[in-house]
Amino acid sequence: MANIGRSPTSTWMVRIFCLTLAYIIAGRLSLLLAIPPGFVTGLFLPMGIALGAVLIWGMPMLLGVFLGSTLLNISVSISSGQPFSLAVTMVAAEIALGSTIATLAGTWLIRHYVGFPDKLTDERKIFAFFILGGPIATSLSASFGVLILYANEIIHFKQMLFTWWTWWIGDAIGVLIAAPLMCVLFATPHHFWHNRRYTVGAPIVVSSVMVVTVFVLASNNEQKKLEDHFKQQAELVTNSVDSSLSSLAYSLATLRGLFIASDRVTREEFAAYIKYVIPGTKGVTGVAWNQHVVADERTGYEKEMEAQGFENFYIKEKTAAGAYEVAPVRDEYTVITYVEPWLENQKLVGINVGIEPIRAAARIRARDTGNLAMTAPLQLLQNVDSAPGIIVYQPVYRKAEYLSTAAERQQALIGYATAIVRINELIPPALSNFVATDFEIKITDITDTSTPVVFFTSHSKPASAYAQTLEIKRQLAFGGRHLLVNVTPSETFLLEHRSLQSWFVLAGGLLFCSFLGGFLLLITGRTQHVRDLVEQRTKELAAILEHAVESILVVDEQGKIIKANPAAAHLFGYKLDTQQTIEIGQLIPLLRNIVTVEGRELRTISWCESTGVRSDGSELPIELSVSPVELQERKFFTIMVHDATAKRKVDRLKNEFISTVSHELRTPLTSIKGALGIALSGDIGQLEVRIRDLLVIANNNADRLTRLVNDILDIDKLEFGNVQLNNQRIAICPLLQQSVTQNQGYSARYGVELVFDEIDASLETLHVNLDTDRFLQVMSNLLSNAIKYSHLGGKVRVSLAREGREIKISVADEGQGIPPAFRQRIFRKFAQVDSSDTKRRDGTGLGLSITKAIVERFGGRIDYHSIEGEGTIFFFTLPIVE
Repeated sequence: MANIGRSPTSTWMVRIFCLTLAYIIAGRLSLLLAIPPGFVTGLFLPMGIALGAVLIWGMPMLLGVFLGSTLLNISVSISSGQPFSLAVTMVAAEIALGSTIATLAGTWLIRHYVGFPDKLTDERKIFAFFILGGPIATSLSASFGVLILYANEIIHFKQMLFTWWTWWIGDAIGVLIAAPLMCVLFATPHHFWHNRRYTVGAPIVVSSVMVVTVFVLASNNEQKKLEDHFKQQAELVTNSVDSSLSSLAYSLATLRGLFIASDRVTREEFAAYIKYVIPGTKGVTGVAWNQHVVADERTGYEKEMEAQGFENFYIKEKTAAGAYEVAPVRDEYTVITYVEPWLENQKLVGINVGIEPIRAAARIRARDTGNLAMTAPLQLLQNVDSAPGIIVYQPVYRKAEYLSTAAERQQALIGYATAIVRINELIPPALSNFVATDFEIKITDITDTSTPVVFFTSHSKPASAYAQTLEIKRQLAFGGRHLLVNVTPSETFLLEHRSLQSWFVLAGGLLFCSFLGGFLLLITGRTQHVRDLVEQRTKELAAILEHAVESILVVDEQGKIIKANPAAAHLFGYKLDTQQTIEIGQLIPLLRNIVTVEGRELRTISWCESTGVRSDGSELPIELSVSPVELQERKFFTIMVHDATAKRKVDRLKNEFISTVSHELRTPLTSIKGALGIALSGDIGQLEVRIRDLLVIANNNADRLTRLVNDILDIDKLEFGNVQLNNQRIAICPLLQQSVTQNQGYSARYGVELVFDEIDASLETLHVNLDTDRFLQVMSNLLSNAIKYSHLGGKVRVSLAREGREIKISVADEGQGIPPAFRQRIFRKFAQVDSSDTKRRDGTGLGLSITKAIVERFGGRIDYHSIEGEGTIFFFTLPIVE
């Protein structure tokens, strides 16, 4: 409905815009899970979103993939400190092209080998969907991306394999997680996929959130360990720098002691002291003695220096032109008197350094406070082209212990023990015990907070944003100045100490989530398929039930009718709504004692005849079958009812006809039988052989016809209850033995062995209530059938067993068996497995029907078991009489 009134072009534009926006947002969220430094993430959702969008809405969505990837890569470059430029845009577009090609490849593979749109209910299709769209397609995006980064010198050759691996894993897992979610939200058929929102989508989201939570905790723990490790390293570095400065201060302090202890120190004594007492301090370019000379002492000082071997010595100063000339008359001078090493620095002797502002500020601060003083970074006199340096002044006084004010110190000042230091030579030796590639150090003079001066730096480009988060800062006070030491981990240190444990936690956990998603797709797909199939079948069965010609009733365990079709309502004269509020016993009295409110079990009943009761109280003949059905621990019974009114009428007419015909056939058969008997007896003379053979055939067929008529009359009488049985209590074993003996001759005629199995002694005393003649008739029918259908040389066995309050008599043969399809008709009248077999075996098809009727009149049941090609066992039961 949202697209009504909107053109197809605008619809596509909206979808492309939404995909672009979703790609950027999902990408930024995914990068929040990146393992610093860099952007190694175990989950890159945009690839899964892109693949799902192109699969669902088609190839135009590739434009959204390209735009989203380009903008995302530009934002990543800018956030990493790179300024926006054409080069950045080109790299971002090239990477985006690789992502677009990977999405196109995944879409083609899935549509070609899986088929889409698809419900994904088959495990083969789900597996192919995941493998083709995930690991296979994303290998293209990873390969394109890594090659582009290498070609643009963003990564080194040694980093290519690791970068490709992490890129591929992130993209592949992103597809395995996000693509199923896209299908759940937007794929067709909508009703099928929307049903999976809570069974597939929600578990994937919840499990992914749980994995991400564990990852964040693990990542934070690793981050804390890294921070603590680097903090320890940084503390050692700053302590080393502090120690180096302290060592410099100590050296100057000992040199001060030399001048305090001696009234006059010569250049040779100064050089020896520097060489043997305070051997060279690392990073110190030179050590000097700067003597304080007032105006009236200048001439004497210059003569004294000449006396020590300095020819034409005079106090000099540097002019604006850079040359040195005789210093003008001043109130005081601070003159470089001695300096070591001598050869490199002898030209400095005699220079008045007290007039240079930076040096003067440090010298005056040292003079007035009595403490060590350091200059701000300045250009050294030794080499104006070298890196900046610093001068450290240690004031020397006469009777220093009695000085308490600045004025007293000015009066008692002798000079300064001075250290000349090149900054870039002082710091590196202090760091020699550390791996230089592990950190980057920057020392800034922040004495004047308004104009901080970089004292020393070991790197030429700014540290990464992540490295800056681990930066350690420490302030050092030295020589009256304040130094800020910044120690930042290098990219090399971060890469070497990066732990991928949390990355594996994330990747492994999300991979499990994707497997869970595939499993849920399979389970829910099959469930939904079964649900749809059940719904379809239910509708079909309901339609069949509604339009079935036969009456169908469904009854619960209490005998309540819970469903009935229109045919049943019409048969019994009830409305459908009222029929479902009555009990089955009201309609079919036969079932009243089988299913009751007390819950007695309803027996399975094959088709049987009974009587039904209509709503007006009239009775009607019916045939019914009952089948129990168990569903979800509930039991139901399906009852099929057939109106037998017409059949009863036909059966009655048929039986009357057969009975009449049978009676009418008996009289002529008796006459024919008598005449044939007289002729064959020879009372009318000897007959020719040919005539006698014909009469024998006629006589045999007359016997057969007589038996048929007798069987028909017997079954007729049994069905209508006209046979009077002379039931008596009698021992069953002798009777069985008698039946076996009577049929021995018949079995011998067919070449079959008839055997009565041995029985337990306890069975010999069992008695039953029956009619002897009719029992022998039953056994004769069963034995004759078994013998006739046994193979030549076969065996027929008669056995007797007890089953509770009944005896079981079995007749087993080794014949051809009975087909399963014949079971429903075997006890019906004139039922024959094969009419040609009957003609060959001499049978009427009435024996088993008569046998069943007699056994049931005895109160028993008859049935059989048969395996085609192996034989048949007929058995019947009779109640035991005590």
